[in-house]
Order: sequence, then C-alpha cells, then structure tokens
Amino acid sequence: MGARILFVEDNDDLRKSATLMLEMEGFAVVGAEDGRAALGLIETGFHPDLIISDIMMPRVDGYQFFEAVRRDHPHLRAVPFIFLTARGARRDITAGKLLGVDDYLVKPLDSTELLGAVKSKLRRVAEMRDLADETLGHARQTLVELLAHELRTPLTYVTGGSALLAEELERQQLTPLSEDIRASLELIQSGAQRLNRLAEQAALYAQIASGQVASRIRTTSSRLNLAFLVHDALSLVNGITHEHAIAVQQAPSGDEALCVIGLRALLINAISEIIRNAVQHSPAGSTVTILLGCTETQAILTVTDQGTGMDEGQQAMIWDLLIQLERPAGEHQGAGLGLPLAKGIVEAHSGEIDLVSAPGVGTQVTIRLPLAPSE
Repeated sequence: MGARILFVEDNDDLRKSATLMLEMEGFAVVGAEDGRAALGLIETGFHPDLIISDIMMPRVDGYQFFEAVRRDHPHLRAVPFIFLTARGARRDITAGKLLGVDDYLVKPLDSTELLGAVKSKLRRVAEMRDLADETLGHARQTLVELLAHELRTPLTYVTGGSALLAEELERQQLTPLSEDIRASLELIQSGAQRLNRLAEQAALYAQIASGQVASRIRTTSSRLNLAFLVHDALSLVNGITHEHAIAVQQAPSGDEALCVIGLRALLINAISEIIRNAVQHSPAGSTVTILLGCTETQAILTVTDQGTGMDEGQQAMIWDLLIQLERPAGEHQGAGLGLPLAKGIVEAHSGEIDLVSAPGVGTQVTIRLPLAPSE
C-alpha cells in the first residue's frame, strides 16, 4: 500500500470521487467530513503522510484544522498540507501561505493537477527524509570515530597507572591491601575495561562504515570451521555468562564441518556480540541455546535466549547505532554497539542477519553465511 493521505472535505461527492481517484493510483486514503472529524482520526493514532483539506467547512474549518494539527500534534509538523478552496481568491492563497501551507488547489479539482501536487509533495518529503537520515548517519559515524580516537590514549594511562598503583601499594605495605583499597582499584580497572571495549567497538564500526573491513575480507579471507568460531566466541564471553548465571547450550547440528569464507577475528567478534547480547538480556538461571545448521548454499547459526524480548517498535530500532533498549528497566551496560557491529560484520561477509522476538518470550538472532566451496 502506498502513502497514507487524509482527505478532509465536507462535500461527500467530491470527497468520495477524489478518494477513489487517489486509491486507483495506489494511495491509502482516509476521508473526513470536516476538521473536527479529521482531528478525531489523528487523536486515535492515524498518522498521514499527506493532508489535503478544504478551507470552508462547518464546525472546524481548514485554517483552524491546520493550526490545531501544528499546535497539538508536533509529530505531524513535517507532514505536507494542501488546501482546497472553491473560490481561488487571493486572500485565501495569502492566508494559507502565511500559515505555512505547502500548496493550494482550486476547486473544481483537476485530476492531473491533484495527482501532480500529491506526488510532488510526497517526493519532496521522501528526499528530505533521506537527507536527514544521511546527515544523521554521518553524524553518528563522526561520533564513533571521535570516541575511538579520543578514548584510547587516556585509557592507556588509566589502565597502566592503576596497575602500577596496585603494585606500589602492595610493595609498600607489609600486610595485604585493605578491602576498601582493593575494591577501589577493581572499580578503576573495571571502568577502564568497559571504556576500552567501547573504544575497540567504535574503531571497528568506523572501519566497517568506511569499507576497510569489506576490502580486507576480499583480500585476506580464509576457510573457517563455523563450529570452531562458535567455540572461540564462547571463550570470549565465558566471564559474563558466569556473572549472569546463564547456561549456554550448544545443540548438536549433525554436521560439525560447516565451513565459511572470511576473517576469523571478525566473525568471532560478531558471534560473541550476539551471544553477549543474549546473555545480558536473560534472567539469571535461564539458558541461551546455540544451533548450527545449513541449507544447500548457506551455513546458519541461531542464538536463542529466554529473556525480556522486544515488541515490533523496538525490533525496528535494534540495528541502529548507539541505540540501547529498555536501559532504565534492565540497566544493561554498553552503548548499544554490539548488534550493529555484528550486522556490519556479517553483511561485509555477504551474509544476512535477522532477529525474531516477542515480549516476555525471548529473542532469536540468526546469522546466514555463504557456505565455503568444497575442498
């Protein structure tokens, strides 16, 4: 279904004929007999991509409707608005432009003119949205590169300095360090480790976004056993599984010789990020299951948890850079780079990654990578 259009017109015949014409062009049209009825539709959750409204209407006219939408529904301020009038008087055009209306059509409506105006406004909105997304993407990448660059040097000082401090304190005291001092040093080291992980993630994401990773994959890939990659990934997250009291169960696949082509370190990184995410969002005592399988052309790795799960809105954002869901509820540590990193690594290997989840049930993340040719 095409773009959603709200058509507000008190003339039933005109509203029905215009609705039919727009629907024949593939648009999803919802009609309203005046501004009050249209506001009622919006208040129930209807989010149009374009609004077409008559000016002279009973109860709430076009001007009042336009002002109410802009004032009370700020999420619709970017939605283009086209006014209709039977008179075409200059004062109506002037009044509409002063309000900020995007276009102005005179009744009786010409089908070509109406469709041209609708398509033009929707195309412009799509261009602006693409530009905004591109700008946001560049800003995010710049932020990631800045984090990676600026964190590494001071982290070296913090890590090295805390280790030297611990050694010096141990040397100067005849008795073991007090619990308070030891706890303080552990907090410093733990914080430094978290920041170091963030810096490494940020640097890797910047390399993925710049195309460096894809270039390395094309030139230096090797044949890799997927089961071995999973084993090595599990060793990286062994500490966090014990910390969260999570059991990791690897179901037998029936084929332990599944091989893919790629960079070992990167694929281990992607798999460990997915397992880490599953562990962090699982209740203590639950199980994360790992399953290997294949089709004729793809090796398949599935990681399933019994955690909090996500609704459709959250799933739509999960691959976004620096997005972390439900932080107040679970206080999961990290900046939300893990799954976007895994996605970037998998796609750079010509693979696919997807996620299926349900609130209160859990989440399943699946990686599909091209099978390596037979030796």
